[in-house]
Amino acid sequence: MEMPCSKRARVMDAGDRISGLPDELRRHILSLPARDAVRTSVLSPKWRHLWASVRRLNVDAEGFTSQRKFVKFVNALLLSRHCVPLESFWLRANRPDICLEDFRKTVCLWICHALRSNVEELGVIGHDCNDTSERVEGTVIFRLQHYPFTSSYLKKLHLCYVYTSNQFLTRLFCGCPALEDLKMINCDIFGAEFTSATLKSLSIDYVRFPDSIYYECISDIVINIPSLVSLHIGALVGVATLSLVDMQSLATASINLYGFTFSDGCTLLGALSNVKKLELLLPRGVQEEGQLHRSDMKLFQVAFANLTSLSLSDWCLIDNCKSLLYLLEHSPKLEQFTLVMTKLHYRDNHHWFHSASAVESPCIEISVALNCEKLKKVEIVCPEGDKSVGKIVSILLTKLISPPEICIKPLATYTRARNFENCWNED
Repeated sequence: MEMPCSKRARVMDAGDRISGLPDELRRHILSLPARDAVRTSVLSPKWRHLWASVRRLNVDAEGFTSQRKFVKFVNALLLSRHCVPLESFWLRANRPDICLEDFRKTVCLWICHALRSNVEELGVIGHDCNDTSERVEGTVIFRLQHYPFTSSYLKKLHLCYVYTSNQFLTRLFCGCPALEDLKMINCDIFGAEFTSATLKSLSIDYVRFPDSIYYECISDIVINIPSLVSLHIGALVGVATLSLVDMQSLATASINLYGFTFSDGCTLLGALSNVKKLELLLPRGVQEEGQLHRSDMKLFQVAFANLTSLSLSDWCLIDNCKSLLYLLEHSPKLEQFTLVMTKLHYRDNHHWFHSASAVESPCIEISVALNCEKLKKVEIVCPEGDKSVGKIVSILLTKLISPPEICIKPLATYTRARNFENCWNED
C-alpha cells in the first residue's frame, strides 16, 4: 500500500529537520547504546556513517540473542571507527548468558582499542551472576590483571564484577598518570596497594555481599594516596586489615567497616583527622576491657579541626557514650551530626546482642558539658518504635550548652534513600 502524499511529505520534512541538526548535537544523540546508534544510519544519507565517528560509546549486551552475535557486533563497530578519538567507552555485559571472562582476550582487545583512542572515561561492567556453581568454576568474574593498562589520557575508570590484583593496580597507577577517579563495585580485590600521585576519588563497594566461601583468601588493603580528596568504602570482603597511610588532601570520607572490629575503626581515625565530611559505620560489639581501653587510647588521640558534617552508627554509644561525646567535643566546626541506629544484631567476641542495648547504661551521668556552638542540626535515624531514642535525645539536650535542632527519621526511609544514592551509575 502506497503512503499518501501528505504523510510522505511530513516524513521527509521530519528527516530534513533531523539532517539539519549540527554535527555535534547529532553526535550527542548518537551517545545511545551502540546498537541503537548504528541503526540511525537509515535516517538519511547524512546519518549513514555518522555513528562511526561518535566520541562516546555505550556498548551493552542487552538485546543480543547470543554471545557470538554480541562479539561480532562489537568487533565490527570498533573496526569501523578507525582512529577516531574517544571521550568515553562503557562496556556492559550483565546478562546471564554473556560473560566477559568467556572471551577475555577479545574484551581486552576492545579495552586496548579504547585506550589507544585516548579515552578519558572507561567503564567495564561484568556479570552479576546468582548461579554459585558458575562462580566456583571462575567463568563469571572478568580478569584484567594479565594485560597492560597504559594511557596518558584516562581520567576515570569504573569497574564492576572484575578481578583485580596488586600487580594490576601497580600497572594501572604507573601506566595511567592522569587517572583521577577509580570506582570498584563487587570486584575481587586481593593483596592490593592503592598508591597514586593523581587519584582524587576512590570508591570501593559491594552492592550485594557475596558468600564468604568465595573469599577464603584473606589479604590486606593499603591506601596511600596523598592527592585523594574523596574516599568511599561501602564494604570490604576478604580483607584482613585496611590501612590508610597518607591522606593529607582528604576532604570527604565514607567508610563502612562491615566485618571489622571497633578497634580496627579507631585505628583509621588518625588518617581521617583533616576531613570536612565524615561518615564512619563500624561494628559495635561487646569488647573485653583491655581491648576497649586500647581502642579508647587510639580514639582519644584524634581531633577533627575541619569537620563540619559527621555521621556515625551506634558504635559510638558504647561505654556510656564516651566515643560520641569525645567526637562532639573535639570537632569545633561541626555543623551537622547524624546518628544511624540499626535494628540488626552484631557479633563480636562470640556475643550477640541488639544495637539498641547500647544506651542501657545511664550516659547522662557523665559530667561533661559540650560547647558545640556551630552544631545546628542533629538527625537520629532509628527503627520504628526504638525506645532508646528518648534517652539519646535527653543526653544531647543535657550535655550540649546550645542544644541544636533534633530531627528523628525512620530507618527504612533512610535506607531506601541511601540505596538509591549509591546505586550503580556512570555519572
